[in-house]
Amino acid sequence: MAGLRLCGPPYTFPGRQGRVHEALCGAMTLPLSPHSDPDPWLAGFELGDWRVDVSGNRLHRGAEVRPLRHKAMELLLLLARHAGRTVTRDEIVDAVWDGNRFVAPKAINTAIWTIRQTLGDDPDAPRYLETIAKKGYRLIAPVRLLSPPADPAGQPGGALTPPMPTTPTSLPPPPVGDRWSMGRWLAVGAVASAVVLGLGWLLRPVAGPDGADAGRAPAQAVVPARPAAPTPLTQEPGVEYLGALSPDGGRLAFAWWRGRGTGELYLRRLDRPEQPPTLLAGGLGDVSGIAWAPDGQALAISALYGGGRCRVWLQPVPPADGPARPPTPLAACADLATPLLAWSPDGRHIVFGAEREGVGGLFAIGPDGTGLRRLTSAPAAAMADHQPSWAPDGSHLAFVRHDPSDGTRDLYEWRPDGQVRRLTSLKLHFVHGLAHAADGRDLVFSTTHQDTRVLQRWQRHDGRVQPLGLEGSAPTRAFDGSLVYSLMRTHVSIARMTPPGAPQRILHGVASDRVPRPDPTGNRLAFVSRRSGTPQLWLAAHDGSSARALTTLAGGVAAPAWSPRGDRLAFIGGCGPQGRVGLCLVPAEGGAPQPLAADAANYAQPAWHPQRDEVWVASDRGGQWQLWRFAATGGPGRVEPTDRPPIRALAFLADGSGFVYQALGERPLRWRASSGTAPVPERRIEVLDAGEELLDWQLRDGAITVLARSDRDRWRRVGLASGRRQALGELAIGTLPERARFALGEADSIWVEVANTQVADLMRLR
Repeated sequence: MAGLRLCGPPYTFPGRQGRVHEALCGAMTLPLSPHSDPDPWLAGFELGDWRVDVSGNRLHRGAEVRPLRHKAMELLLLLARHAGRTVTRDEIVDAVWDGNRFVAPKAINTAIWTIRQTLGDDPDAPRYLETIAKKGYRLIAPVRLLSPPADPAGQPGGALTPPMPTTPTSLPPPPVGDRWSMGRWLAVGAVASAVVLGLGWLLRPVAGPDGADAGRAPAQAVVPARPAAPTPLTQEPGVEYLGALSPDGGRLAFAWWRGRGTGELYLRRLDRPEQPPTLLAGGLGDVSGIAWAPDGQALAISALYGGGRCRVWLQPVPPADGPARPPTPLAACADLATPLLAWSPDGRHIVFGAEREGVGGLFAIGPDGTGLRRLTSAPAAAMADHQPSWAPDGSHLAFVRHDPSDGTRDLYEWRPDGQVRRLTSLKLHFVHGLAHAADGRDLVFSTTHQDTRVLQRWQRHDGRVQPLGLEGSAPTRAFDGSLVYSLMRTHVSIARMTPPGAPQRILHGVASDRVPRPDPTGNRLAFVSRRSGTPQLWLAAHDGSSARALTTLAGGVAAPAWSPRGDRLAFIGGCGPQGRVGLCLVPAEGGAPQPLAADAANYAQPAWHPQRDEVWVASDRGGQWQLWRFAATGGPGRVEPTDRPPIRALAFLADGSGFVYQALGERPLRWRASSGTAPVPERRIEVLDAGEELLDWQLRDGAITVLARSDRDRWRRVGLASGRRQALGELAIGTLPERARFALGEADSIWVEVANTQVADLMRLR
């Protein structure tokens, strides 16, 4: 059948959707009728107050533009063709996922959630998309073609929303045009191009305070050149979360997490897109920073390894098709999961966040490992200064500084004469990367808004911050002024399961629900949610109904833990004076949270003693990680001795005679008798197999339930006394989020976080 060909110049792209140009063109050929009439649906349609641009993978409402990923658009188009009627999940699998019943169930859930997020629809009170329990979905908003075809009588078509069917209706097969699939790369490209209008000014020069044109209207209108559309740089399976272009623009160094293990350093030649990326450095840990040398001969990278340690490495870049060379360690760096590195434009210094003599800050070192010196000193009890970005001319270094009093962050600037000045007072709780704009003066940074990582621009000439209307994380400025960023989306729900069965979602929020914690009776569930913006403590019935917020703290909350009687919850949050972060208590029936300790220190997951009214928690409040005990009635805390520095979590035996804890930098867990009992040496408990990562664990009835990740997520039970292991079940990688948390329910049930969406691809905006 003849068709409308949408291909341009030959183009090839690797990855799981990699196809040569002709194969892509074949997928992009839209079939025409025998009379060569194009499918009218592809011209777009109206859905309620939204205009859907099918070919552009985006939705418009007035001046607002929202991108929609390709598969979600295919599903929305299918539902629109049959508006008002229930489209079953089987029909969706056949029409959109070509009958692939292995990948479709989760993919459908992801696409439905994406559609709702884009439309701003609430599944509990839908205005656009309705879920028909155990059947499928249907559009309930009016649908109208933008260019409706004439009916047989020659009259224009009207609204396409038909009356609701009174009997089940089997859908006819969709037109072949519904199944056209341009691959993951085009979906990402469409997402980026949807926001070009909002970002056209992103890379434009802006006059400074002393510029002659600042604040002055031009003498005549100037029509700027239309910016090129953002283009995808990677579309690999897994998560590509940090990227940097070489000085000549021909190579991309990037961090890639492939669903197991750690995020490693890869290199791609952009002039040979048909070639798969090359592993440049593996086994160093999770890559947290990448910076090119100005001459393009080497990379500086930082990597987190060994449970709380970080190191800066110098990685030589091999010549084309040459063998990889081993990296050289340079210095210890801060254990922060944020971009940590910047290489000075003159090539003489690598700057990174670190801590020396108990004080964090930015440090500089030569590429040969000599000349280490401190540039900045962070406030007492603050994390190290981080996310440095050099101005292209080397005149200043922008960075992010943490305020330990409330846990927020702001943008600062260091100059070679040693002066440090504050640029913003935004009080940001999340900063996921910082880079200079093309003009070398303004700054682009990523922060979290409603559980979405978004890019914003700080303007030097007026000090204002402008939202860019673009999802993005870890921005980096290329040497030619273009912007590289990660298009990252993650959404998490809470499910219930009984291994080896599959998780069944219980909580469905507009934003992520995390850290499930059932109360001792099993009747209520506490969790952390972004439903109201910043993470807050919420409480719901065991079936997910009657959800309500327990806290409204400006700084958000984390790590809830029930008291043994189920009348109170301990958590970490900004409950201290002026929002100071610390260990907090709140009644389960509601009320003002009260601080047990509010000293802006770092705290891990708290645990209640089963026999005493005490909350135990690992903290660095004394200058090093120790286990602290706090009476729930108030008063100063006391240190509980342990053989190793504790971190992250601990759990008690039911009689309070001992506890299990995680030690800093160790893979095994540790068991220790509580104070007041006969001294017993601590015992290590091996819970992992070789190559596994420990995601979470819980202790009950003398056994530890473990969630471990390798090529799959595996559940097992380990006897505390015997060490005997019992496999409980496993899940495919991607079912659970990267750092999944769980809790034990009644009987053998488990409450666990599940990933609704996890997408990350690297993009470039010229």
